[in-house]
Amino acid sequence: MPIATDNVKRSEMQFYAKLFLCLGLACCLIFFDLKKQSFSSIKQEISHFEYLVFDTLLPSKDWVEQFSSYFYSKGKLTQENKTLRQDQLLKDARLQTLASVERRIEELQELLGLYRRGAFSMHAVTVITVSDSPYDQTIKVRFEDGAPVKAGDYIIGARGLVGQALSAEGVVAAIRLISDRRASVHVQVLRTGFRGVVFGRGGHRSLELKFVPEETDIEVGDILVTSGLGGRHPYGIPVGTVVSIDGAGASSFSTILLKPLANLNANEDFLALTGALGNDLFVPDN
Repeated sequence: MPIATDNVKRSEMQFYAKLFLCLGLACCLIFFDLKKQSFSSIKQEISHFEYLVFDTLLPSKDWVEQFSSYFYSKGKLTQENKTLRQDQLLKDARLQTLASVERRIEELQELLGLYRRGAFSMHAVTVITVSDSPYDQTIKVRFEDGAPVKAGDYIIGARGLVGQALSAEGVVAAIRLISDRRASVHVQVLRTGFRGVVFGRGGHRSLELKFVPEETDIEVGDILVTSGLGGRHPYGIPVGTVVSIDGAGASSFSTILLKPLANLNANEDFLALTGALGNDLFVPDN
């Protein structure tokens, strides 16, 4: 053990001696350089090397900065585009709401004009329920207390015939739409005067003019109005517009489909005709 201790002490003494020697040598070199400037050339070479490295890395640094700036700008533009798209969607939704309000105002204005020029009694009715059955095309409407709405009265919209009251109890009436499969309307082609019968097509919310010979003069776009025949509807109420005509084929009759002029899907207001009816209820558009 004493031998090992002596070896450790001797190693420590050698380490400290070398350390002091290196420090002394370093101090001598620093002092010698300050007096004689012997290492100035080496410093210049190192400076040149630093400038060379800096000049070499500068383009890379600029490129990295440009690269970072590009992606930062692209990310910022992406965020701005996202914000603009959200704003545009919000504006589109508001425009659609305004458009629906404008259409509603136009319908009310047309109903008001119809009421003012009619010599018969009209009463506003509001849709409260709509049947969801594809075969039972009916609605229920509410009217003012005391309005003389009764079974058999005709319900019209701003553009044409909607249906007929099946029953009325209190301030609520059940209305069968003209698109119901059980509904039929005697009509007349406004252009030619041809008379026929239109039937509802149920869930299709459309109409069909049946039993029309193939040679009959009917064109797509013709307007059909109530003919007054059959004693069920007064004359002159617009019913629908011809949208398609299929040839007779195996049958001797053509298949003619119509689109109702009145908006049967509107859960809004209609008018009930309750008074004496004349022959000029509507003036169809040209």
